[in-house]
Amino acid sequence: MLIWQKGRFIHADEFFLNYEMFDEVSQGLVYETLRTYNRVPFAAYKHYNRLMRSVSFFDIPFSMTFEEFVDILKKGTRQIDRESRIKVLLSVQTAELFFVFSPLNIPDVEEGVNVKISKVRRIPDLSTPPSLKITGRTDILLARREIGEYYDVILTGVNGQVCEGSFSNVFLVKEGRLITPSIESGILDGITRENVIKLANRLEIPLEERYVWVWELFEADEMFLTHTSVGIVPVRRLNDHLFFEEEPGPITSTLMENFEPFILNLEENWVGT
Repeated sequence: MLIWQKGRFIHADEFFLNYEMFDEVSQGLVYETLRTYNRVPFAAYKHYNRLMRSVSFFDIPFSMTFEEFVDILKKGTRQIDRESRIKVLLSVQTAELFFVFSPLNIPDVEEGVNVKISKVRRIPDLSTPPSLKITGRTDILLARREIGEYYDVILTGVNGQVCEGSFSNVFLVKEGRLITPSIESGILDGITRENVIKLANRLEIPLEERYVWVWELFEADEMFLTHTSVGIVPVRRLNDHLFFEEEPGPITSTLMENFEPFILNLEENWVGT
């Protein structure tokens, strides 16, 4: 593991937080999580803009340019010298910035994963906007305590609408139509989610972004999750409901097959890198 702090790279065993800094960062960190493809940071410009959006919720004296942001990403991934997972964290108190680079370990999801509906409801938008990525969200922390043997858990909103997983976005397929909770449902605008929507449009798969209700998940023909580290994750079982025995449904499979070639050739994913 490699950490960038105060203009230099250090190894994890060299990293130290004195009490004053610990007290500052414990008051909250906005963050982004990136990964590389072919050792190049994926969607760096989109992650940078989303980080700046989170920063805008606070009066933080932070002015790092995109060029400086990318330069750190490139130097760190060169030192890791393999596919990487990168977490960028910024103190909402002091604007202290950290980049954490680690080897990317991708789980085998080809045979599908098991998920369940969480007992935890998403915090209402007026309390904590879903577009704010910040550590310590109690809804996410409590939901993740339920994961156990599951891959992820699905949070619902105060009105019972499907929102998202604790680290993923949700898609379902019904009668050949791809359906995903809309941004207005109270979800984060996931970057992989955005790419899947563009891929579906390219493949002319009918798509709906709207409020989705829990019962619709159990009546769906297919279900999958999306998130940065893996891309598309087929859901084999939701609670006790089985979607498939041997392989994901046709639309999920088509999207999985086309996802990486599509994102690698979409220029907007590689701006500045």
